[in-house]
Amino acid sequence: MTEPRWSQRAHALRSAATSAAPVSTPAGPYAAPCAPWSHHAAELAVPLADGLERWEENPTTWGMVQDRLMVRLLPGIFVPPDLLGSAVQRALALGCAVGERLQSHHVVAGPSAAWVFLGGDPPERAELLSPAHRGSIPGATVRTARLHPREVETIGGAPVTSPLRTAADLLRFAPDPVARPSLRRLVEGGYVSVSSIRWHLAGLDRYPGVGAARARIDELLHEAPRAA
Repeated sequence: MTEPRWSQRAHALRSAATSAAPVSTPAGPYAAPCAPWSHHAAELAVPLADGLERWEENPTTWGMVQDRLMVRLLPGIFVPPDLLGSAVQRALALGCAVGERLQSHHVVAGPSAAWVFLGGDPPERAELLSPAHRGSIPGATVRTARLHPREVETIGGAPVTSPLRTAADLLRFAPDPVARPSLRRLVEGGYVSVSSIRWHLAGLDRYPGVGAARARIDELLHEAPRAA
């Protein structure tokens, strides 16, 4: 009889305990996870915060990731994959992983936003947008940007860039191996169309990376459907 995956994970965690010291995390300035985003996010995030595991990164923990027993969200912060089954769970899990550094103005963006919508493996580096020029998060890229309200969706109380803004930012900033699969899945899944991406980029004349983004569309999406 095949051992249940929860039992496999328990054995793996016990093994990790002998070869990777748990990482202690100081208490944050707020009681509830994801509270800076919203009260709704804080309520929904409680079971996700309880499921986070903090371990030193070593061959044992990386083996757990490769065996799909745990998912790495940020350096040293892991979560069981069965807690990431929905867009709400993925958005809030990232907020929980950011922890006490999370600010109300942080918006999940770029490859991280694509992961929230599409699932699969999270990006190696998380990405957030912020209107503020302050703060850093280990293992994450925090870009400075001002967003129009229509460019942000609220998912489980967490702010996430819209699929259209997400696609534009992937074209502007993400390397080809990261951008190509996410862009194609966004198009093929009906989240955006190639024509809508072109239209969006056409209105961003003075934004950094827009010229390169326009040039990359045909290269990265030439095989994707182009329905309006």
